[in-house]
Amino acid sequence: MPEILIKGPSRGRLFKLFTDMGPYFRKLQSDENKFFFDCLEICVDVEEEPENRVFFGWWMIVTRDDNKFSYERFNGMYDIEANWIAKKINKKQMKQLDESFDLFVTKLTDLIDVEVGCELKPI
Repeated sequence: MPEILIKGPSRGRLFKLFTDMGPYFRKLQSDENKFFFDCLEICVDVEEEPENRVFFGWWMIVTRDDNKFSYERFNGMYDIEANWIAKKINKKQMKQLDESFDLFVTKLTDLIDVEVGCELKPI
């Protein structure tokens, strides 16, 4: 018998699922097979005006290859020009970033498993 290929959900369906998760998904930085998520976890200086604030946080790129999803995580600073810059994070802040990331990746893993029928694994 010929092998049956199961086609995964459409880009639009994935975008909807990811958007419904909350503020982490960045649609404009995503495409058909790469999905960008980030989290501005720690404000570096709360005394600054909102438009001048920078944040420590994490970002991740989820890649779809057929029906497999993998991700790569990065840590750093989100600057006032809206760019992520890889930076060394101190131990206390890293603990906070790890906790935030772990909560998010658990939700994303469950969503991909239940709604898409695939696994999400780190690269």
